Parts: sequence; structure tokens; C-alpha cells
Amino acid sequence: MNKIRVKNVVKEKTREDIIKSAIKVIAKYGRDAASILEITKVAKVANGTFYYHFKNKEELLDTIGERILIEIVDSYEIDWSSAKDNPAILFAHATKVNLIKCSEDPLLLKVIIDSFHIRGKVPVILRGYNKSLIAHIEFGLSKKIYDTKINDNLLANMQSINRNALIMISQGKNTNKTIQQAIQAKLRILGISSKEARDIASKA
Repeated sequence: MNKIRVKNVVKEKTREDIIKSAIKVIAKYGRDAASILEITKVAKVANGTFYYHFKNKEELLDTIGERILIEIVDSYEIDWSSAKDNPAILFAHATKVNLIKCSEDPLLLKVIIDSFHIRGKVPVILRGYNKSLIAHIEFGLSKKIYDTKINDNLLANMQSINRNALIMISQGKNTNKTIQQAIQAKLRILGISSKEARDIASKA
């Protein structure tokens, strides 16, 4: 291995150490309270090293958000044709997969929950979630399955359902039951009847 390649490997490892340390610090203190000083302390690197890899804390947070999106939201490839006559079934399955993936890593789970409480700029995680959510809802509307309108209030209600479900899972509540309740609540907001929402959720 030549010197340039070794140097690049070291750089990548250092960058990865900073990202992993940031996730630990955010999970412990929250996004707002997580300081660069604490992150570099956990990563065992100098402040200058941090700024070599990231312009500021916001860039680091966006990097973490993008990684979570890749691991969770984007990891589920949507097969729109599998929905057949009822997009609600596809939406229910996607909700289940995403909530399960969110809950698999305790540290990432805390970071995701924390992202729902951010004021001002919408975190990368939620921007990605909203994009996926809108695609699902638009598909259902095109099939005349849903009775709703896409607006900020709808997205906020969906985010609230996700946040509450993840909090309950983090507290040790029954994961399957919590996910089924979340799916039912989302489908009801989209205009699906209580009976049908319950039936779809139980089979997701």
C-alpha cells in the first residue's frame, strides 16, 4: 500500500470516528446540546482535525442525517406495482419496515427521535422522510384510495405518529403492537376506515 493510499485510509478512519462519536454524543445530550468540543473529546481528535473534515457542526449533522436516510429510508426499495389495487397496503408495509429499521440501533434511534424536536431548519432525516411520505400519499391519491390533502399539517401529524411510536419502542413497549397502532393512525388520517386500517395494519 503506497503512502498516498495509507494517508487516505487514515483520513477516512478519522472522519468515520468523528461521525460515530457525534452519534454517541447526540444520543446522550441531544442535537442542540451536542458540542464540537465534546464530539472531538469522544473521538480523541483535535478541534483542527474536526474542521479539516467538516465545515461546521451543521455539515456534520447533515452527513449523519444522510447516512441514516441511506440505512433506513432509502434502504427500502419501493415496488409500486406490488400495491395492485390498494396503495395503503404498500404504505403500511413501508411504515413497518422503516420503524423496525429505526429501532434496530439504539444510538441511531435516539438521534432520530431527537430530530423530530428540531425547530427552524428541517433536518435531512425529516426532509427525506417527507419526500418518501409524499410519494406514497400521491400514489394513493392517484388511485383514489385516500381522502386527504397534502399539506404541512398532514406531514406534521404523520411525523408525530412516527415520533411517538419510536419513543414507545425506545421505552421497551411491544414493537409489533406499537407499529400496528402507528400504521392504523396513519391510515385513518389518510381517510381509510377504522376497520380497513386495522385489517391492513394486522397483515403488514
